Amino acid sequence: MARLLKSTSMNVRPDRVQANDIPNIQANKGEVIWDENNSVLKVYNGTAWVALEASTFVAPHGWGYYIEDQTVASTQVLTTTPQKLTIDGLGSTSNSSYLPLEIRGISELWDTATNKITPINLGDDYTLRIDMGVTAKTGSPTELNVELDIGGGATPSIVIVERFISTAKIPPYNFSVAFPIFCLGTFIANGGQLFLSTNAGTLTIKERGISIHRIGSNS
Repeated sequence: MARLLKSTSMNVRPDRVQANDIPNIQANKGEVIWDENNSVLKVYNGTAWVALEASTFVAPHGWGYYIEDQTVASTQVLTTTPQKLTIDGLGSTSNSSYLPLEIRGISELWDTATNKITPINLGDDYTLRIDMGVTAKTGSPTELNVELDIGGGATPSIVIVERFISTAKIPPYNFSVAFPIFCLGTFIANGGQLFLSTNAGTLTIKERGISIHRIGSNS
């Protein structure tokens, strides 16, 4: 019989079990019991019964904000050929303090070495916001094309999101583009790269940043 929380009149309670009997219980992951001897709730994590405490839970949500270092001016010149967005994460306002607990202090949502989004688990969903400043343009470009590619190569091959941004404004100016994404097998395997290109001429960009928010997890 599954050991789940049950309603008794106005109370909600789990099955009560003697501590010596707990190791012999056949259970499914997520079932809850009350340890009579130690007066503690326990949950089966798929391998063993563990005390149900705040630390038992891993917050699935969180975010990271990665900014290009501007100690020395760092720019990218965008052309009609798709170019990978680079962000080194060394800017003074970069922040990894609020990443999901699952990876906090261990890994990041943005890989600064390979310049790609690194989702955590299959089925995760995220929102992204890309920030940048335009400092100059030549040849009268009117659109900037932003592509999120999960093919893993040097050029876009599996584009899952595409956005077109007007560049009619006279530099210098800043802009942001945001969109939601979800992650399946190919995204997990290859990560996500952001490619930028113009429809004509060039754009020079600086102050590049990306905010990645994990808003849900299937794990």
